[in-house]
Amino acid sequence: MRMRDARIAALLVTVSATAPMGATTAAVRLEGQGIRLEFDAALRSRVVATLGGETVLGPFAASETVTVSGREIADFAFAGQQEERVQDALGAGRRFVLSGTAGSLRKTASVTMYDEFPGLAVFQVRYQNEGPDELSISAWTNNRHLITAPEAPAGPAFWSFQGASYERRPDWVLPLQPGFAQDNFQGMNASDYGGGTPVVDVWRRDLGIAVGHLELTPRQVSLPVAMSVRSQASVAVTRRGDVALAPGGTFETLRTFVAVHRGDHFQTLALYRRMMVRQGVVLPQAPPAAYEPIWCAWGYGRDFTPAQVVETLPVAKKLGFAWATLDDGWQVAEGNWVPQPGKFPRGDADMKAMVDRIHEQGFRAQIWWTPLAADPGTPLLTDHPEQLLLEPAGGTRKISWWDSFYLCPAFPPVREDARAFVRKALGEWGFDGLKIDGPTGTPRRKTRWKGCPASSRPSSRPLSRPSPRRWWRSAPAAPPTPSSPCRTSTWRWRPTPPARGRCASRARP
Repeated sequence: MRMRDARIAALLVTVSATAPMGATTAAVRLEGQGIRLEFDAALRSRVVATLGGETVLGPFAASETVTVSGREIADFAFAGQQEERVQDALGAGRRFVLSGTAGSLRKTASVTMYDEFPGLAVFQVRYQNEGPDELSISAWTNNRHLITAPEAPAGPAFWSFQGASYERRPDWVLPLQPGFAQDNFQGMNASDYGGGTPVVDVWRRDLGIAVGHLELTPRQVSLPVAMSVRSQASVAVTRRGDVALAPGGTFETLRTFVAVHRGDHFQTLALYRRMMVRQGVVLPQAPPAAYEPIWCAWGYGRDFTPAQVVETLPVAKKLGFAWATLDDGWQVAEGNWVPQPGKFPRGDADMKAMVDRIHEQGFRAQIWWTPLAADPGTPLLTDHPEQLLLEPAGGTRKISWWDSFYLCPAFPPVREDARAFVRKALGEWGFDGLKIDGPTGTPRRKTRWKGCPASSRPSSRPLSRPSPRRWWRSAPAAPPTPSSPCRTSTWRWRPTPPARGRCASRARP
């Protein structure tokens, strides 16, 4: 088997390496509004921005590749081109279909440019095995593009938006330095960090380039950004995973995109939002209160005192804040959501009094909460270990920041406890909103959790963002309830476990 794979890979690589490179000559030009894509004779490409002029962003690069038997196949001899008008969920546009070959592997790249989305091209690539032997595909890459900086720029050559979440909590928007590289994997990057926005963007003073994917469910892709030298950076969309491609069989990538723009990453994120909405993603309408500035007591850390919060309110008021947030440290422990006796000796009465003081100063009051975390030794885990989320081998899923464990979001008692807390915090204590921490990312692999209901299986669930309003509806007079997801994980909070695993309730006898 290994000898056969090596023979296949060697044949493909040999053909790829001997294909005409055309490093400075475009064999094909795909013209759109604000963007032109140029492909050479080996189907390597470069991006040209035509936003009021013509600017080549970078040199030709192996933009769409596939890894077969451990070797990346980058060059495909150009074999033909077709063009047609299309109409789909993203509107009307033109679709260009380019084909090329590398030995027994045929590549067909579909590139669509939509009338309503200037400066953007959507890609989907299909690979067909035209040989007699099975091919082992382990990875593919779309939209690997280069952007070159002007000579001797003043300040950083590039700024970037990185759409992933990591335990070290790097900035999402940052300047690039030579030697920078970040994978931006959209699955779990630690036991309790992962997910994100499937878009990356790199821009210089005059222009920028962005790539991402347009699938309606979270996918286990990486969006690597790198700056190997001072004058050049790269972006790409990559996915790893084993696929056995039988003779005559085909394999298709996700739908990805490349976009060019002026300004910074907000241009791209607004464009991405529009495209997702056009495909049917329904975004909740944010109330005006969602745009009001919030002062958070987290500046005092977990050891804050109620007096510190109250004494800071007049200053926050002068600065124009409309909300005041009681952050981590008000509770006995994660999973034991009762007021800490050292700070609130009268319990519920003191918590109500704190909310009253906040309201008296003209603020709306918000309280911090992480609904899927519980600390070891809390009554919840001592009395109800069946609420834990378990790995396939039976281990718990740790949350490093709080030294706690994840609860299973598919287990009804966990959901009911969450509803009960929302009723208490909003209905009894009088808070006006929730600061929700610990939103989950997508699982690392598409495994089916043993014993968990279908609601915990992410591979078939569309993007969604469940709100505490659902939990509140069981209480009388349900009001609008602003919630503020914390940035420690993906901004898109989904009802899926942050790990491949199973509910403890279904794993125990």
